[in-house]
Amino acid sequence: MQSWHRPAPPAASRPTLTITGQGTVIAKPDTVLIAIGVHTEHHNIQEALTDNAKRTNAVIEALKALDIPIEDIETTSFSIRPTYEHHNGTTALSGYEVEHWLEITVRDPKKAGAIYEAAVAHGANLARGLEFRLANEQAYYQQALALAVKNAKEKALAIARALSLPLYDTPIELKEQSSIRPTPYGPAVLSVPSSAPPVQTQDVVITAVVEAVFAYSFIS
Repeated sequence: MQSWHRPAPPAASRPTLTITGQGTVIAKPDTVLIAIGVHTEHHNIQEALTDNAKRTNAVIEALKALDIPIEDIETTSFSIRPTYEHHNGTTALSGYEVEHWLEITVRDPKKAGAIYEAAVAHGANLARGLEFRLANEQAYYQQALALAVKNAKEKALAIARALSLPLYDTPIELKEQSSIRPTPYGPAVLSVPSSAPPVQTQDVVITAVVEAVFAYSFIS
């Protein structure tokens, strides 16, 4: 009867089996990133800037009133663009557009709907999808990594059994591959309604992938 488990790693000259293992952990998010913007347009550039600043500051104050710390409110983009009118083959400057985008880190995903409602009520008119996250994502990734190693070992043992190969079940080489986690940012949306949208939390999926090399012995 063949023995499938060999505890000690073999010599470098032994034949090897290379296996890819994958481990996945699914967790409920405890943090959500929200992107909200303020768009203003006026004939005069100073009016566009002043209006945008007034509305953006009102949004920030409304977020602070919801117990969002100022360090969790970050400007990610600010732009000024001229607008033009086209008439009878001529082009003339018609005004200016100003956009100010904020990224808000919300430590309680249940507050996401209230964040949108307050922001829109105080002047925000642009929104760009959500990203659900874990504050301590590394701990979950370590769990996924352990599952990936286990998966690689189980695959190697299954192949060894199928081919009747005595396998050294401790890998002689182990490489960590890139982790995989979806980032569900959506397209920009104009004219967000001034009511709290029903925001459903999305599970965070963390995947680890490893490449393991196992050695085996030829049957004499």
